[in-house]
Amino acid sequence: MKQNIIIALACLFSTFTLHAQEAKVSSIEINKVTQPCVVAQYPIKAEFVEGAMRKKLSDAKLGNGDKTKDGFRVYKGVVIPEIASEKIDVYFKVDEKANTSTLYMLTSKGYDNFMKVDPDSDAVKHTIQYLNAFVKDATAYMLSNDIEKQQVTISSVEKETKSIQKDEASLEKKRLKAEASISKANIKSASMKSEMENQEKALELVRTKTATIDQVDALKKEVGKQESATKKATRNYNNSVEEVADLKQRLTDIEKDIENKQAEKKKLYNSLENEKKKLEELRTQLSYLK
Repeated sequence: MKQNIIIALACLFSTFTLHAQEAKVSSIEINKVTQPCVVAQYPIKAEFVEGAMRKKLSDAKLGNGDKTKDGFRVYKGVVIPEIASEKIDVYFKVDEKANTSTLYMLTSKGYDNFMKVDPDSDAVKHTIQYLNAFVKDATAYMLSNDIEKQQVTISSVEKETKSIQKDEASLEKKRLKAEASISKANIKSASMKSEMENQEKALELVRTKTATIDQVDALKKEVGKQESATKKATRNYNNSVEEVADLKQRLTDIEKDIENKQAEKKKLYNSLENEKKKLEELRTQLSYLK
């Protein structure tokens, strides 16, 4: 896998280098005057090309430069050994079109004394070489940015995974509680059923009693009272049956929620693994450039 990544990166880097080797002498307008410059194109977004150049110059202890009204960034009185041994002013500007960035670089000996092809041919040649080699810096800057974004993505997925695990643990507690409630409700329902059956037997027994004329009214009251007791016991039992059914449905819903959370967790685990692989690939690509 790592070897494939390196081979792929080598091809990609070769493509970038091919584009960078197109650096050439051109011209651009600055301060309303057309001046000679060196221009190079990179298949990298402008934000990364400009960021990489600013970082390269900043790392060389040349400061952050100043922005001109023409959109150039200028570094005055600096020494860039790769270009010239004496102090120069360096201007650069990056434009983007169709995901291709064009970098313009001008060099001056000060006071807008921009270097011509002659007699400053060495400086111009060195600037061309500088921009050709710069593709490596721009690519590394882009990869570093991608690595940072990938780390944020991984952190987000890890956070979401922890949240899912927390929800799953909460649902597991609810499941255990629901099972305990069902167990209690079943015991209660069994007791209610026994009570109902006892009341039904008592009703059947009282209905079989005989009575004299003087005892009829008393017997009717006894039967009525027992019928009420039997209805109440039956109602209580039916309610307990419904309660058990409701609790079982609640348990079913909880178990379904647990299954869904487990499926989400599995999906997140797979996603996290893929994102970590992407991060490792980016790090491998970056290490190949160094």
